[in-house]
Amino acid sequence: MKPLQTLTFTLGVIALLAGAMWLMPDDGFEVGEMTFHMPTFPEMLGADDVEYADVSEIIAQQFEIDSLVDIEVDTIAGDTVVEVIHRADYDTLVQSVRRIEMTQLGKENLYRFFDHLKSDSLVRIMHYGDSQIEGDRITAFLRNKLQVKFGGTGVGLRPALQPYDYVFSANQINSDNWKRYPIYGKVDSTVEHSRYGVMGAFSRYAPLASDTIPFKDSIIYEAEMNVSKSDISYKRTREYENMRLFYGHTKRPVAVQLIARGDTVLSDTLLADTTYAMLECALPDSTTSVTLKFSGYDGPDVYGIELASKKGVIVDNIALRGSSGTIFTKADYQHSLKMYNDLNPKFFILQFGGNVIPYIKDKKAIERYGRWFGSQIRRINSLCPDAAILVIGPSDMSTKVKDKYITYKHLPNVVETLKQVALENNCAYWDMYEAMGGYNSMPSWVNAQPELARPDYVHFSARGARLVANMFYNALILEYNNYLEEEM
Repeated sequence: MKPLQTLTFTLGVIALLAGAMWLMPDDGFEVGEMTFHMPTFPEMLGADDVEYADVSEIIAQQFEIDSLVDIEVDTIAGDTVVEVIHRADYDTLVQSVRRIEMTQLGKENLYRFFDHLKSDSLVRIMHYGDSQIEGDRITAFLRNKLQVKFGGTGVGLRPALQPYDYVFSANQINSDNWKRYPIYGKVDSTVEHSRYGVMGAFSRYAPLASDTIPFKDSIIYEAEMNVSKSDISYKRTREYENMRLFYGHTKRPVAVQLIARGDTVLSDTLLADTTYAMLECALPDSTTSVTLKFSGYDGPDVYGIELASKKGVIVDNIALRGSSGTIFTKADYQHSLKMYNDLNPKFFILQFGGNVIPYIKDKKAIERYGRWFGSQIRRINSLCPDAAILVIGPSDMSTKVKDKYITYKHLPNVVETLKQVALENNCAYWDMYEAMGGYNSMPSWVNAQPELARPDYVHFSARGARLVANMFYNALILEYNNYLEEEM
């Protein structure tokens, strides 16, 4: 080939490539499950237009808000006892707190929850979330801080069959015949009802019993479950004062034994032919392990077991891997109402949104999710009208585009939509996305030393989960301190 022909061919190839680069959409084009990209002109010239958020200041500014407020009694003012808050660095440091957002009515709802905290009564907080809180991550830190400040012990409500391999706050061992039936994800089509309990799933060790086919006594079913302290958990979490078992839908009476500290502390019979019931037993002092044994011609749907105190704060970790948070309207209303009435929650934390992010394609999908989520809030308000609700939106999440990790395209809009839905329904809202640094902050958490997020660019590491939990706790107690000042 002559030199002129070679030059012409090379220039032609360059022109074709330049045309392809110019015509190629920024997001590439999809063929099946594959996405094809072409380098942009700035990339060809070596320019890098992806900037990651600098989160070093956010991380460095974390502090323990409880240690900043020193309340003393001033007896100088005549016969009047005045509480004085010595602020020192308080006013300066709290400026770094990502504040909870709320309307005036949302503030009144939150302050009603604070009334319960201050009254030294039993206060239940139900922390619902997706895999970001799985294994009691985030919740465990929050539970410990609140129990140290306001009293209370135990792990709260737990599933009869733990669906996750690792849970920070307790160890759990079940006999091999247990099976879990969730209301979200891949729902078992053989379940004939929607009575799943407030944890979004029930567990059984006997086969499902039909409501339409006559039940026959044929096989004795036996099962066990044991919950015990974890040596790496917080101290207050390891102390069990009271046990409650929430169950229903057993066709025959079932004998149950509760063993604590090596002794049988309860022998009873679970009720048959009831859609919902509760079994309760006070535990011996210093109980750190309980075993339940069941025996009968059938087994119950177990909606949860509670190990907690009867005073102070109880914080439930209800992690729903893969859920978008739209489970509440799927469950039987009257059945849920009965269980919520027994639990008597004063505060709901709803931490969702992350599972829809990879599948959101346009504005209509975001608006549709907002409507769905709003209906969940209204269902909770209907079930527990005296409880306050706080929504935590998703964290930053990164997807790989070419050789860079960047924030999902529609994530900021999902965050904004969840905030608007929360505020419109008079809920409080805490923006975890902005608290951690906002757009393109997740790679900075992943690459921190030591790491604060996992290499999937979605989930926090254990250290990162504690950091986020502390950030949220500081925001919550900042509002509690403001509430105390207004009460003075």
